[in-house]
Amino acid sequence: MFARNVIYLDNHSRAIDEPGQIEEMRKNIQQGDVYIAKNVFEKDLIQRMLEYLTRVGWGSLPNYKKIEKGCPNFHRMNLWDPRAFVQGCFHQFVFFPWNQDVFNLFEVTRSVYYMKNLLSGNPKDKFLGMEPEDGCTSRLAFQFYPKGTGGLNKHSDPVDHHQLSVPTLTMSKKGTDFNEGGAYAESANGEKIYLDDVSEPGDVVYFNAIIPHGVEKIDPRSAVDWLSFKGRWMLLFATNKLSDNSAIRDAVDLEKGPKAA
Repeated sequence: MFARNVIYLDNHSRAIDEPGQIEEMRKNIQQGDVYIAKNVFEKDLIQRMLEYLTRVGWGSLPNYKKIEKGCPNFHRMNLWDPRAFVQGCFHQFVFFPWNQDVFNLFEVTRSVYYMKNLLSGNPKDKFLGMEPEDGCTSRLAFQFYPKGTGGLNKHSDPVDHHQLSVPTLTMSKKGTDFNEGGAYAESANGEKIYLDDVSEPGDVVYFNAIIPHGVEKIDPRSAVDWLSFKGRWMLLFATNKLSDNSAIRDAVDLEKGPKAA
């Protein structure tokens, strides 16, 4: 499975209430089309989120946590961490639906999870409760890729009863916040569709999670400064299996090992 066409969706909220459009989107995504839902989030809200996360990153120690029932919200630095199924270099801020947070994030982002669930053939509020369902839970993961080193190996995510797509929110503008690299999905001829070239901050991207995709190193000739928080930000609307769930396969790293510095 590879990426095919890029299709723009101008009214995300209306599409959620139109079963015929959901079915059309599902079929197209299953065949490789990439959807860009325009202006789903206000840029001012995105900026407030980034300011908050930056303060959290400055003011508290990063820690690694397994995905388990009752897991606290946390942030961690992933510098080619061998515990990760997919090798990468980024700073991640993770939120779960059973924890409270200052933005009420799972309420703010509910429409994206509704769309994600409907595209997967699930009830729209699946996996959004205080308790995990079918060994899975929703998980919001903000990811910051610093200039000079940030990236994520090409990989394929599992498609099963829990998800067809792993939507992402574009939070940084290519050409302003960074200039080279960024998220991509691979087409059948091996070319990369750079998602930051076809989306703007506030847009949400949907594509089939098994398509090979990754994040090409951000501004590779820049000096590395993790504390500046200069580079590329994104938000993953994940539905993850719990750490003890073996019924769903793991993500597959298609490069194996860290990229050269």
